[in-house]
Amino acid sequence: MDDSAEPSDGVEVKNRKSGLTLEPIMMLMCLGINANLMVQTNLFEERVCLHSDLGQNKSVNCYNMTAADLEIVQPAVADLQMIKNLIETLVPCLTALFFGPWSDVNGRLPLLLTAISGMVISNCMYSAFSTIPSLSPIMFLLCSIPVAISGGYGALFMAASCYIVDITDCKSRAFRLGVLFAFVSFGSILGSVLSSILYGKSTTYSFCLSSFVSIVGLLYTYIFLKETIVIKKGADTKLFNIQLVIDMWQTVTKQRFGYLRSIIILSAVLLTLNLIVLFGETSFMYMYLQKQFSWTLENYTPFLVYTTLIHATVPVISLYVLNTKLQLPEMYIGTAFAALGIFEKVGLAYSVHRWQFYAMKSVGYTVYISQSLVRSQLSKSLPSEDICKIFAFLSVIENFGVLLYSPIYTAVYVTTIHNFANCFFFLSAILGTFVFVLFGSISFLLSRSTITDDLLIENQF
Repeated sequence: MDDSAEPSDGVEVKNRKSGLTLEPIMMLMCLGINANLMVQTNLFEERVCLHSDLGQNKSVNCYNMTAADLEIVQPAVADLQMIKNLIETLVPCLTALFFGPWSDVNGRLPLLLTAISGMVISNCMYSAFSTIPSLSPIMFLLCSIPVAISGGYGALFMAASCYIVDITDCKSRAFRLGVLFAFVSFGSILGSVLSSILYGKSTTYSFCLSSFVSIVGLLYTYIFLKETIVIKKGADTKLFNIQLVIDMWQTVTKQRFGYLRSIIILSAVLLTLNLIVLFGETSFMYMYLQKQFSWTLENYTPFLVYTTLIHATVPVISLYVLNTKLQLPEMYIGTAFAALGIFEKVGLAYSVHRWQFYAMKSVGYTVYISQSLVRSQLSKSLPSEDICKIFAFLSVIENFGVLLYSPIYTAVYVTTIHNFANCFFFLSAILGTFVFVLFGSISFLLSRSTITDDLLIENQF
């Protein structure tokens, strides 16, 4: 086995199964992301209102708009958010081609530090810009540039997933990946709660909180986190090395036993559809509830906390019981949860009472559990020296797919905002149906694929 795939001596053995490593860092980063996520939406609405004809009307309060005012402002806000999302995903689509293979040779820590640094700069820019009421809303797009250049959220999660694979054995990997995403969800909960509290005082406070926790995450990573890759002497440190991209592509496309090559491609499509649903629905859920049912940030925060708590605990418990203990195949579990996800989306579309939204959100875990299930299955089916290259490929495809969610969901929401605003839930249900079919297809192809004796021996450890 390639030495570069082995953890370094600096990684303690206990970290392989139970010890926490980068999970607290990911929790801090997601705390910062969610501390300003909803505040960003409100800030964009206020600034669009202030810098439009609506803001010149003395009868309109841009800091407390009515449903009618929001209906005028939200299409422009949706377009602004779409441009912001495109900036934060387009450049990372290209850099991910190089970052993933480069980290296989030069380590995970440089990639983690780079991604976190971009978020630190972006959060500090938001903190400064939010104090200038006269600043045009278009200027906030500048805050997305550091995130884009540093690889964005895709680079952060790619590095985190590879790090977990580096330090875990095959049997505990799905559970540890589930724990990682559980910490991400808990960070989201804390960020949402603190955002609601701080927003009542000033939007700047939320952005300052995001800046502070991201700086703490950066320092923690630099001081305490240990490298998992043994960096060979004379290794090529050149970042934009086209040979690394070629190696990654050859790893993905080379002939394998059974249908494993097809399974890699289908897994990338499945995860991409999941992210489109996750980001698309998240982007417009608050705006939809705000316009359709007059929910405020104070109403939405408990709902978001409840939803995130359910999605943080149920998937990881399910993974532990169904996969780690009962040893049920990952793809069978994924297929069952995908069916629940379809039911959830249709239920949300027809929900009109607050309790119905809470009830529906308690059964849809597909987008949260699929990341762990798919990556765990691939790590068990493929040689360990190929895993991080495969994960880099997944990240690249996911980033390209994420480019689609914003224009697709924006077009649907803006087109149907006046008479069929819940249409985007049906779009999520349709995409969820494709996810269900893909899980079933991968299960079938796995049953038709054989695993070599060498790989079976390797996956015992």
